This record gives sequence, structure tokens and C-alpha cells, in this order.
Amino acid sequence: MTAIPARRRRRLIAAVTSSVLTVIALPGGLVLGANSLLNETGGNKVTSEATAVIPETPVELLVVTNARNEVASLAVIAIAPGNKGGTIVSVPIGSSADIAKGEAPRRIVDLYATGGLEAVRTDVENLLNISIVTADELTEAELATALGPVGNQSVTLPQPVVDMAVDAAPVTVLQAGSITVSPAQIAAGLAATRAGVPEATRLPQVKALWTAVARAGLIEEETATTTTVVAEVTAPTNTTEFMAALFAGRIDVWQFEATLMNDAVRNPTALDMYSLDGGEVLTVMASVAPSAMRITSTNISVMIDLPFNSMSYAKEAVTRLAFMGANVVLLRQTTDAPAEQSVVYYNDAIARAEAENYVSLLGPLKYVESADVIEGVNLRIVLGNDFATALGAGIGTTTTTVKK
Repeated sequence: MTAIPARRRRRLIAAVTSSVLTVIALPGGLVLGANSLLNETGGNKVTSEATAVIPETPVELLVVTNARNEVASLAVIAIAPGNKGGTIVSVPIGSSADIAKGEAPRRIVDLYATGGLEAVRTDVENLLNISIVTADELTEAELATALGPVGNQSVTLPQPVVDMAVDAAPVTVLQAGSITVSPAQIAAGLAATRAGVPEATRLPQVKALWTAVARAGLIEEETATTTTVVAEVTAPTNTTEFMAALFAGRIDVWQFEATLMNDAVRNPTALDMYSLDGGEVLTVMASVAPSAMRITSTNISVMIDLPFNSMSYAKEAVTRLAFMGANVVLLRQTTDAPAEQSVVYYNDAIARAEAENYVSLLGPLKYVESADVIEGVNLRIVLGNDFATALGAGIGTTTTTVKK
């Protein structure tokens, strides 16, 4: 089952709201990959010899199962350009599935018992609006083997990690507090679940354990004047290769915020089910896995350069553009200081005309015609201080829902 584009888009951009913005750092995303996409000439030009291509960011879905053959944890591993490092995106297993009209509400793991890995892959693809080429289901023992390169790492757990024995008795897997954990203990923690315990209580533990995994990544430093050239590399095709690529560079961790759905309309059977923030999902995936993004409408595709280290600014930008019907396919956090004006780089009159509609939600825009071509991108928007000012002024505040 594949969700239709209109439904996916409706879920992502049900409303645009302005509020007091809290500065939250983005995942690493494509900060270091920026120079490889547009050669370093002020950030405005690509080589004239060829079309620039959005860098490959391979993704793998990891489905961690427990001793009862239930899904205990989900993570999307998004590899950075050049196969060095990446982002572990922790997805709540109780996330509400993107269902078709007339389907009963369910979670993204509810079809695992009958449909197995492929059913979960399809639901995660539809929920996150990405295409997943590689997926793997791992038992606790298999995950421990995959995490072998992690070694012993420190972790701080807000509460004990508790699993369930065969007789349903609680079994403490990891104690609360600051402890040192091995790959086997990390795997045991990620595979631990208890019936009747809300997933919301597990999410901080899951994030802490993935963060321990991330500490095994190699941090590669680059100067602002270094031009990164991403050589042709073979994309990983299995868990062993994905883990090798992940541990070869910096690793970030992102866990989606989950809100319990406790109303009778969206959750009539009172499942332990959660809604995700569509703006957050779009922002994160366009940042860490742009080559996996799906097109959700027939409108133009947009790339955003963000010179602010703020998740809130990023989310406002992508949500507002999605509200206007744009396909946001790539988000980069740049290291340049923000200019005063937000600039739109366009190649043709159709894209320019569409961009003029964005003023109502992005603030003043300067339009610059460019001969540069980025495959799969119609407009490149470089946000400036005018955008931050527009947000502060509450521009475009609305709760209008998007129609099919």
C-alpha cells in the first residue's frame, strides 16, 4: 500500500502557525556537504561544465525485534554524502500510520505480525515521505553484533530499562543513572519492551542508547575555506556496510517528537498511538536524506539554504513552503553569516512566478536569475535576516488547512 501524494502532503502541512521560536540545533545534515553541491564561489554558482546533483544520502530502516517477535525499536540510518557518518533517526514505533480513507487508525508496526518487514517499510516510507531501498530486521543478538564497533560507551538513563519475561514478570535490563554499556547491553535496551507501558516512557531511554552509539563515530573537522569534494563511492547495501559507513564519520541522533493521540476520532480503540509533527519530519528528512525524499505534488521543487542554527527557523521555512504547495527536497544549514535579504535563485519564468507567491509567508524576497542547474531543483532559496524579522512580526499567521 502506498499513500497518495495528496494525503501525504495534507498530513505534512495541515496548518502553518507562528509562535515564539525556541532555538534548537538541527541534525548535522548537509552542512559539510554544501560545498560539494555548489562549488565555493560565494555560495551562488555551480560549475558551468555540468549539472550539479543532490548528493547521495543512502538510508536503511532498522527494525529491532524482541524475544516475543514484536517490533521494539525503529531507526532510519541516513548516511552522509561520501559514506562518512550520518544521522540515526529514531522513529517511535507507536507512530500513527498514514492510512487511506476508510482504513481503521493503526500504528506503523501493527501490520508486522502479518506483513513482516515489508509492511513496516511501507508504513515508514509513507509516514516520513521517503523511499527506503534497504531494510533489515534484527534480533537483540543480531543488533549486538552490528553494534560491535561501538565498544563500551557511557550513557545516562532517566529510569531503568525493563523488559518482560516469559511469564510477563518485569526484568530489569539496565539500571537508571550514569552507567557504561557494551554493544550487547545497548542492543538489549533497544529490544526491551513491556506490555501496558506507554511508549512515551521508553523514548528518552531509546534516544539515550542511540546517543551512546553515536559517540563511536569519528568526528571529522573542516575549515570554512575547505572545499569538500565527494568522490564516487558505492552506496551501502546491507547493515554491515551501513554501519561501517556510519562509524566512518560524525554521527548525529534525532528522535521525532511524539504526541499521544487520546481522542476518540483519531484513536477510537485507545491504542498507545502517537502523532508526529509533519513539519519536523519534513525538515529532518530534507536535511539528512534528501536523495531519498519523495515528490508529493506536481508543483516545483525547492532547495533551502539556512544560515541559522535553529530547528525552529528551519521548520517554519519548510512548513510554509509546503503549505504553498512546494516540494521541499533539500535543506542545508550553511556556515555563512546571514545576509539581510532572502534571495531566490531561479532558472525560468515559471519558477520565478511561483516564487512570488512565497512573499506572504517568507517575507521580502530578492529574485536573481541564474544559469546554474541543480538536478531535481527548480528554485534555491537562501534565507536571510528578513526571514527572521518576518517570523518575529508574525507574518502569515494562519490555520488554514490545505485542500486535496
